[in-house]
Amino acid sequence: MNIALVEDDAQEAEIMIKYIKRFGDENSFAFDVTRFRNAEDFLHAYKHSYYSIAFMDIDLPGIGGIDAARSLRSRDDCITIVFVTKMAQYAQKGYEVNALDFIVKPIGYSEFKLKMRKAVNVARSREIKSVLVPVNSGFCRISIDKLVYVEVMGHKLKYQLVDEEIEARGTLGEVEKKLDGCGFLRCNSCYLVNSRYVNKVRGNEVDVGGHVLKISHPKRKAFVEALMEIFTGGGDDF
Repeated sequence: MNIALVEDDAQEAEIMIKYIKRFGDENSFAFDVTRFRNAEDFLHAYKHSYYSIAFMDIDLPGIGGIDAARSLRSRDDCITIVFVTKMAQYAQKGYEVNALDFIVKPIGYSEFKLKMRKAVNVARSREIKSVLVPVNSGFCRISIDKLVYVEVMGHKLKYQLVDEEIEARGTLGEVEKKLDGCGFLRCNSCYLVNSRYVNKVRGNEVDVGGHVLKISHPKRKAFVEALMEIFTGGGDDF
């Protein structure tokens, strides 16, 4: 799990990195921590990087933590934000940007461990709601809630969303692994469909969010059985 630590104080950053490593060792979990000394560097790097959790100092040089979080939220609804501050009263503003929690300095490990466990659990639950896909210009994060189906076209993939189409690189098998347990099913070798958008199955056709797709004869039985299991409450939880 990638973690961003936005902290200008070197000593405080060292403590946080030590605590994160300790938590990972105790829970058999691997973390890759990147420290940023100011919000400007973090926001610039975020154009090219993906972090599950951001620990953000509120009192930063230049752009403050609250304003930085507002800018971040305009691009990313999923990242888990935890504020770190000496001023607890200002941390309350964090809820305006949907921050998960805040940690008051000086930081003790007992408090940190509780906040970290909460952040990791929330981040993991959010990860299943989005998928990062490679596109020509870099990467694009797609909300699973808006993903209707994925179609393979030669050596490219088309992600059909509710309101747009995105072409990307990769194979349908790779996408199927990423979306395992999220209610996506193969109706034939070309399509991976989101069961949430299945409106109707008739013969060898399935209506998925208003798009009529073909069901291959070899996959029809397994496809319909899997749909029924999901619709009757048999789908997997995270």
